[in-house]
Amino acid sequence: MADPSKPRAPFAPWDRRELPGAFSVEETARRVGHYKWIEMKIFELMGGWVATVPELDVKLRLGTHCYHHAFHSELWHKRLPELREMNPDKMTVPPNEEMEAFVEALGAPEAADQTIEKLVGLYRVLLPALIAAYTYHRNNTSTITDMPTIRSLGFCLQDDMEEWLEGEMIIQSLLDSPEAIDRASAHQAKMTKLMLAAGGVTGPGSVGSFDVEDALGS
Repeated sequence: MADPSKPRAPFAPWDRRELPGAFSVEETARRVGHYKWIEMKIFELMGGWVATVPELDVKLRLGTHCYHHAFHSELWHKRLPELREMNPDKMTVPPNEEMEAFVEALGAPEAADQTIEKLVGLYRVLLPALIAAYTYHRNNTSTITDMPTIRSLGFCLQDDMEEWLEGEMIIQSLLDSPEAIDRASAHQAKMTKLMLAAGGVTGPGSVGSFDVEDALGS
């Protein structure tokens, strides 16, 4: 028989979670602010592409994915005030100038014949970096004190993984010549270097300790 005077463990016998996570409230708010900023930028960019890309099948997918990122941005907007009443507008900023430069380059291919470049920058560079940042955050925050953030991360990751798959399928359908493959490879390399310089979607440390200057050979 259990001893009623003995203190009970804080969790059920099958639950051995630890209270502390890797992030303070301030660090969580910083990351969430960057998430909201990049999700807004993706939504705006994809919304513009829907009206300009000539391929109908691409338009349809971009329209669906665009809605996902509007939803993600709203999730993060609602989460910020819950983190010690952080002001959403003040926290909605890019992590650094390098990330701003990445987003500018992402939207640079504007011509109707540059669908490959548009999609490669988004689905082969930005989306994987965002998935990596979300996954790192989810795996390193507290499952007790930060469950609302984990829930939002789960919604975002579910959408983003689906988009990643569908985006790559579309890219594969467009790579119908050696020249198209060269274009995709060159643009992916360019955008990946810009992402490296930014240190990821939340800046250096987006997916853990990482020295950008060492990686770039500075």
